[in-house]
Amino acid sequence: MANPTLLHDLPGMADDLTRTEAELRRVVESDDPFLTEVARHLIDAGGKRVRPALAIASSMVLDRNAGTATPDVIRGGVAVELVHQGSLYHDDVMDEAETRRRVQSVNARWGNLEAILAGDYLLARASEIAADLGNQVAGLLASTIASLCEGQIRELRHAFDVDRTEESYLTSIAGKTASLLATAARIGAIVAGHPDDIVDAVTDFGH
Repeated sequence: MANPTLLHDLPGMADDLTRTEAELRRVVESDDPFLTEVARHLIDAGGKRVRPALAIASSMVLDRNAGTATPDVIRGGVAVELVHQGSLYHDDVMDEAETRRRVQSVNARWGNLEAILAGDYLLARASEIAADLGNQVAGLLASTIASLCEGQIRELRHAFDVDRTEESYLTSIAGKTASLLATAARIGAIVAGHPDDIVDAVTDFGH
């Protein structure tokens, strides 16, 4: 997987990630101010934004004079980041975590029910964006969410299993972590209109 620091040093990336932050905050705004606050909690706490950065970088692999990412590429990166954020809300409930990114976790601050619903809301917003970007992106994001769930289930089944095999562990993290990184890269390339061989290459890179 790519070094996030090097990704962030790519030309134009800082400006594109600034746009990404603004879009993240915008798309999770709800008519309910409380839901907006809860949905923005971890967004406002920061993060490396590796997934949007991968989407942006992948969109520009054929551009010798890389400029700014298109609005659709930004939105594709945002969709993947929202899936990541929503999964963190759910993970923290399962782990009974009290902190995340040096702030109180959503479940610790507001409760498990609120964390679960807010996580679902983030996944719904991600799906909405993906649908706007076309059937291919929507289907890809849906299958990735399924992979996340499968990876997490495997992780739960093998908790405290001292006899767990390396293969089992790698299969779990392929679903929990690698699948979303690969999807970020793939969506960036798809939205940019790259040929299939490039789309497959950046997917492998993200994985």
